[in-house]
Amino acid sequence: MNSFSSQDFQEWVDRRQSTVSSSTVSSSSTSILFPSPATSPGSSSRKQSWQSYDDVVRLELTPSVQISFVKQGQLFKLKYTYIDVCKDATGALRCLELGGGLGQQTPFVHGFSNTKLPVPHLEHPKSGDDYPLRVSFMEQQTIQAAHTVFMTQLSYKFENWNDCVRFQEILLGSKLIFIGGMAEAKSKGRGEECISQNLRILRGHNGKRVMLFFANSQRRELKRYVSIPLNCVGGIKPPKKAGRPATLDLNPNFEILSQMRTFTVQFLDDDDCKDFCQMLSYDLTIG
Repeated sequence: MNSFSSQDFQEWVDRRQSTVSSSTVSSSSTSILFPSPATSPGSSSRKQSWQSYDDVVRLELTPSVQISFVKQGQLFKLKYTYIDVCKDATGALRCLELGGGLGQQTPFVHGFSNTKLPVPHLEHPKSGDDYPLRVSFMEQQTIQAAHTVFMTQLSYKFENWNDCVRFQEILLGSKLIFIGGMAEAKSKGRGEECISQNLRILRGHNGKRVMLFFANSQRRELKRYVSIPLNCVGGIKPPKKAGRPATLDLNPNFEILSQMRTFTVQFLDDDDCKDFCQMLSYDLTIG
């Protein structure tokens, strides 16, 4: 059973809101972010990640992605046209290199020193076809912009749904085959699991499918990403009426499944609920 620990999401939102009141800085006036180097160009320049890592996948964007973060009390918003996802020989994600930004001669590097798989967090629950395509990371990472290195939390705002999906798939090394916004999810053993979150189903290269959601329960010790393999679902009860929750019976294969026992989820969109139930019912039929 894989589970992904994370910092308190609400605290992260509160910190962001407390700093967003500061001025937004355009890419044409980012001396605080891109200071003039004291040495000649290239004398201490960083090697590009494709020269340092074993596996690099480039995500060309349509037309771009906007990243936002806070540094020294200022909110920065910068646009780039591609992302290089760099992994080492073990498949661990090491960094993201963003390039193609207007007027930027060096890549913007988002580094990951932790060996754990960083989960791209969808900031808004999906409710229909039109919703913000914003992905973030709830733990701080190291950023290198030109010759400046600092720690911050980043948010990626995509303009194209396919770009947003591909970004998640490359980072997670899996195919995203379902996403639905949840109004609320509960388990029989642990109580409230989450409100206003997304439920994703991913298919790995080995064909195994896993449900992934962020448990933002009010109890701090339960706040984390939780994954449930679909082959651990013993049964599903679709809702009898629209707007009602679906209930999953979980096989106690792992400690967390033994704690949860059942998983009840109410989707924001009835069509998502139908698709979700049909997908799991089909798995149970052929399983």
